[in-house]
Amino acid sequence: MKLTLVNSADQVFEAVGRVKANAPAFCTNFFPVQSKLERWIWNAELSLQVCDSAAFFLRRDRDFWRLYFCAARADALQSEIGTLSVLRSEPVVLDVLGKESALASWGDCFAPAGLRPYSRLQRMGRIPAPGSPIAEAPAEVSVTAASTGDAVSILALLEDLFDQFADQLPELHEIEAAIGNQQVLTVKSNGSLAAALFFETQGLTSSIRFWAVSKQFQSRHFGAALMRTYFSLHHAVRRFNLWVAVDNQNAVQKYQHYGYSADGLLDLILVNERIRS
Repeated sequence: MKLTLVNSADQVFEAVGRVKANAPAFCTNFFPVQSKLERWIWNAELSLQVCDSAAFFLRRDRDFWRLYFCAARADALQSEIGTLSVLRSEPVVLDVLGKESALASWGDCFAPAGLRPYSRLQRMGRIPAPGSPIAEAPAEVSVTAASTGDAVSILALLEDLFDQFADQLPELHEIEAAIGNQQVLTVKSNGSLAAALFFETQGLTSSIRFWAVSKQFQSRHFGAALMRTYFSLHHAVRRFNLWVAVDNQNAVQKYQHYGYSADGLLDLILVNERIRS
């Protein structure tokens, strides 16, 4: 068995369908939306290995791999993940979602393959009350939609402030696509990027992917201006979501200030020995 480069979405759906057919206890961490899947394939980032009772997808992310799986059952996953030679030769990150009670068993499942816990994220949600007022952004702070020329600066800001293994940083082409969809807000100071809010909205749900203020511009209410503008643009949204590291209490408290609360869903990030804690 070996990795093969994915060149069409049909390859992905066929592999998932093959494993899922008659699966007694299907399990997966692979839930790509069509647009992202197509970008991964177009940029030659996604590879596939199909085993008897499982399929593994590896997406190139900078200088490491993100591992996704689908399996007929957990014990098949545990035995067949050991066939992945990439786990012994390359840096690999895998994450699984679940409630607190399920995370321990996931950790035990992947330990024999050399994957260890690295970080944990919690999902937080905000459900706006009908008719609740939206606080206005500070008048002295100008929030604008990002332009294509901002993409490189936004990427540099995110790479400076976030963990590339835990936080699933976007590639430049993802940022450019988000800017094209008007899903990035910015604050600038003397022409330089000072802060950004990167979000994804689908129907009545909107998720913040990144909310970032450059270190040199913190404590100037730029983050508040971004958040309030973001809410003001989404009057029709019925649920706001985001992910944040469990141990980042400063960020957790800021999100709580804006009405977010943990909903019990966790993301356990595991890494192999090629990645140091």
